Amino acid sequence: MNLPLWQACIERICGFVLPSVQHNWLIHAITITAQNHGMSADELYDTIQHDNMISSQPLSALTQSLLDNLLITESRFFRHEPSITFVGELYKSHITERHKVTPSFDIPSTFSVWSAGCSTGQETYSLAMVLDLISRQFVSALPFQVNGSDLSSRSKKKKKKGEYMGRKIHEIPARHHSQLHAIQNNADVADCQKIWQVNQAIRQHTHFFWHNLFAKTPLELPKQQVIICQNVLIYFRKFDQRDILAYFVQNLDIGGYVLLAPNEAMFWQHPSMRRVDNGQINAWQKISQ
Repeated sequence: MNLPLWQACIERICGFVLPSVQHNWLIHAITITAQNHGMSADELYDTIQHDNMISSQPLSALTQSLLDNLLITESRFFRHEPSITFVGELYKSHITERHKVTPSFDIPSTFSVWSAGCSTGQETYSLAMVLDLISRQFVSALPFQVNGSDLSSRSKKKKKKGEYMGRKIHEIPARHHSQLHAIQNNADVADCQKIWQVNQAIRQHTHFFWHNLFAKTPLELPKQQVIICQNVLIYFRKFDQRDILAYFVQNLDIGGYVLLAPNEAMFWQHPSMRRVDNGQINAWQKISQ
């Protein structure tokens, strides 16, 4: 198996540069995908190459199958709480301004957040839980929607259902526990062994879709107030990171924010963006078109 050829192939498809520690995982993904489709690794490579020469978007079913076997779809609720708290405070400020006779900035009809690279959806739901609690503090709150996208197609149905094993619940602050419910109410089963579901009142504010950040195709969403993309850019080369960040700027509303993981893409500069002076988060605000 020619790993350098495969690594170059993966990079052409989605921009990911796989570190050496993931080489065994790449071999496993190739082997499993080839076996599932009755091919050798060489036949799989040739077919994927051919498919992506004809059309790079959308991905062929075979290419998607390989990526689904390769991608690590693992996340946590409230993974970086300062970022989520920042989004909540921003939402609250939009509601407050909305009630003023003369708002100091334009208020959108819907407060829209995009969680790019949302994996299994925990970040998307964490944001929706926080915004939901804040909205309940107001008689007339601003509608909100949290959009979650990922390159993996395997977990899309699971994300929409909002179902997670009980061992994940300990990641969620106690104030949000009422926003989920156990599907099994068997008293003999420990909470950590039950399947829990995010309440419909939260799920109705979320939207999940497949998306390849590397392709930078037009986004079928309104301009976003927040784009949060954490621990994703590390898999791209620096020049691809710049292109993806510029793509975020295009899809961001004036006054909106891009939030990255701490210490991620610290090299970045953009004429339309201003770095946020906040030691707890890694954020930029859009100040011009």
